[in-house]
Amino acid sequence: MTARRRRQRGLTLPELLVALFVFALISSVGVYVLRLAVEGREQLVETDTSLREWQLARIIIRQDLIQIVDRTVRDEFGDPHPGAIIGGLGFSGRTPVAGETPLVGFVRGGWANYDAATPRSTLQYVEYILKDDDIVRRTRAYLDDTRELPERDRALFQGVENVTLDFLLGETSRGLDWSEDWPAGAGAAPRALRLRFQTEKFGEIEQLFWIGAVGGGSAP
Repeated sequence: MTARRRRQRGLTLPELLVALFVFALISSVGVYVLRLAVEGREQLVETDTSLREWQLARIIIRQDLIQIVDRTVRDEFGDPHPGAIIGGLGFSGRTPVAGETPLVGFVRGGWANYDAATPRSTLQYVEYILKDDDIVRRTRAYLDDTRELPERDRALFQGVENVTLDFLLGETSRGLDWSEDWPAGAGAAPRALRLRFQTEKFGEIEQLFWIGAVGGGSAP
């Protein structure tokens, strides 16, 4: 009779508490693993989006550079730029704008004007500037600058710091010869541009863009 009662006896309170503790522990581990998986997926999506945006930015910059033309423009005071491509000290005559640092400016061809829909040239003036902590591509409808001329900005690289842009003069016995300013050598254009910056997520980034032969530009 005693053995039968022992077999029919249920869980004691300590046994129930231990079972609940083990169940809670397993549930907590499961929730933590699930949260890690969700956060990992979100980070992968965010990183993939950033890489896609950077690839698009590289394509835009490369397309601009391979269509550079030997065409100077006038600044806001009517003075001609010192060269077809300007960078660094080439912007020394410009009125500074708070929060902006110009990197490089030039004229490119190939700006589509289907059926001559607007009274403008197929040439376009393009500038790359550091605006706060973004690298921005800035364009305007006409080549020469005026204060009333509307500008269009597009952020290509966001959240950057320690931005530098160098111009390749050529190659010497000591290696590649870079300059922070342009014009700085013979010819209308440098052989390449080197863009370097840092981001919190990816660290130090270096982008190298080669420049082909610069064609002649005609006035609009």
